[in-house]
Amino acid sequence: MASTDQEIVLRNGDMGSTSSGAYVDDTEHLFQRPNQPHWDMLYYPLALKGRGSPIQRPDMQLNYPIEHRMVGYSIGDVILFDTRGFVDFEFNIFVPADSPLNGMPQDIPEMFSPMLPPLDPANIREDTPFKGHTALEGKSTRKFQVPGYSAGKIFDAVVQERATLTLPEGVISRDVIDVSCFRKYIAANAVGWYKFVNEVGYRHATNGDLRIVVGWDHCSSWSRASTSSVIVHVPDDSKATSGSFARFDGRITGGGTGVLVPMNGDKLLNDGAVYQNQSVFLRTLNISVCENIWSKLAEDFRPHVERYTRPLPVGTPFKWKSRSIEMHPANGINALLLKQKPHAKFALTQDSDWISVLKPDDPSLPTADEFLSRILEVYNICEEDDVIFLEYKPQVSPLLIKYECN
Repeated sequence: MASTDQEIVLRNGDMGSTSSGAYVDDTEHLFQRPNQPHWDMLYYPLALKGRGSPIQRPDMQLNYPIEHRMVGYSIGDVILFDTRGFVDFEFNIFVPADSPLNGMPQDIPEMFSPMLPPLDPANIREDTPFKGHTALEGKSTRKFQVPGYSAGKIFDAVVQERATLTLPEGVISRDVIDVSCFRKYIAANAVGWYKFVNEVGYRHATNGDLRIVVGWDHCSSWSRASTSSVIVHVPDDSKATSGSFARFDGRITGGGTGVLVPMNGDKLLNDGAVYQNQSVFLRTLNISVCENIWSKLAEDFRPHVERYTRPLPVGTPFKWKSRSIEMHPANGINALLLKQKPHAKFALTQDSDWISVLKPDDPSLPTADEFLSRILEVYNICEEDDVIFLEYKPQVSPLLIKYECN
């Protein structure tokens, strides 16, 4: 059975008067109702659990070959995280282009060839971090601003998100132990991948959005509940009284199992079998390119977009709106690393880099600047073959900074 998510329910929650202020019901003339994307309500609280990116839709889309859907997302998958909650799978770097475990033909670059030598099985660690019935509970508190309808009007807001992921039979996990074997292959292909996914696949990927799966948590069944409360503070120069607020609540529930749905004449070897193919967390190697390369990629993509939009004035740098999630920590970290090493062409960080510096009392995911500050306390910035990456400082043991986030 495919995973299901109920629609988010947003409402004005009349919490009654409090000592700090009053609930404001009439907000339509002040600001637009805050929009909480589904994935935000899941990502922020559960990313703090230290398992990587929590996946909103853990099963693969039905248009992929059944052989691929049986195993779920795999190490070596090149992916994007799109804003709809899907993992946008492109291709796998370890299998031939015509393998049923690879992507759809239209999503594989014409000159694609698998990585050689292939990944050594001894370089993969398998574990069972959660055995038996497990409930992972996360919470996050973030501050942001809501633009008002009046020019220049800005309202301060706080969002509190909670998510509970229930795993009736636990999970198994696999992770690449040493990702250094990926670097030369990525350096040789990353620019072509970005060009292909945008100019051929029309994915609107921006710098940092391409990722390779280097670790996953799979299960056979799961259920989830996510809640969000957005509180917008209304200043005393509005029609409301001083210290007033408006509150908007939302909730999403969902669940799924690894029962496959046959599509287009698929034949199941074990009809009704439950597969351990539900990817509830993915850990990725995250790929960014330097500003010079990205500027060229953007200009090459301009004609593909401007055929549908009004052309920008000559000399105006071309940008487009990403169709991928914005909150992934690696995007900001990679951008800052490239500023530290301006001669490098590529930045590669893996999720374990930012996971390792999370603290148990973090109220939300730190900013990119805070992440980098923590990272530089325990990592060196290294450069090899035009690629910058992070390595533990010799005097630092990974065991000393690995937080247990259950």
